[in-house]
Formats: sequence, structure tokens, C-alpha cells
Amino acid sequence: MTRGFATITPECETAFDEVKETSNANYVLYEASAHDKKISVAESGSYENYTEFLALFKEDTPRYAVVDFEYDFPGGDGRHKLVFITWVPEGAGIHDKSYYTSNKDHLYRTFSDISLHVQAHDLAELSHAKILSQFKAL
Repeated sequence: MTRGFATITPECETAFDEVKETSNANYVLYEASAHDKKISVAESGSYENYTEFLALFKEDTPRYAVVDFEYDFPGGDGRHKLVFITWVPEGAGIHDKSYYTSNKDHLYRTFSDISLHVQAHDLAELSHAKILSQFKAL
């Protein structure tokens, strides 16, 4: 599927569906290649705690991600929401920053049932508490 500048590979939707519909994976990272003009899956899997997930984000490498965000609801009930992340760190090259920023909507609009879109430049913006506060603001 081609939208805008990048082609979204079929594996992107397959990996998203696995996070959305199964317990086999609770995150997927996507990479965009300006050279190949495509967005593909960089990695997917499961993390035990949210800190493990945050360790996947590098200070010089942009990525997109979808995570099955877990949090406790008042009353002790555990909840899950799908969060789309656009990670464009300050340490990334200017060309990569531009390419990821201009293609984020192409990937985001491919997916359904996303509860929140987070655009982050540093890990503090991806902290569990920060994302949870954005849900409360909705």
C-alpha cells in the first residue's frame, strides 16, 4: 500500500494485528527507509515491564511503535489501550527527522483502534506516568 511518500509493507499490518488481537506480542517497532521509500517492521515481541520496552528506543534512531499500554484503573482493574508512538529523538540526523515526521500519518492512519498518538523526542515523554496522564486528559 502506498500513501504519500512511503510504501507500508504488508507485514506492518500483520504485526499490528498481532499486538491488537493476541497475547503473543505487546509491541511492534517500525522503521522507515528513505532509500527504499518504505516502512517495515523493525522488531516485535513482548516485554515483562514497561522499562524493557523503553530500552528499545535509541537516542539517535527514529522509530514508530505501537504498544499495548497497560495501566491500573481505579478499583484495581487492569486495562489495556493501544498507543501509537512517533519517536524522533534530538540526536537523530536532520534527514531522518524530516522523513519520519512527514510519514507518520501514513502509518498511523493504516491502523484502527489506536487510543492515543504520542510524539516524543526524549524518553521522559514516553514514561508510563506521562502517557497515563495523557489518557486522563482525554
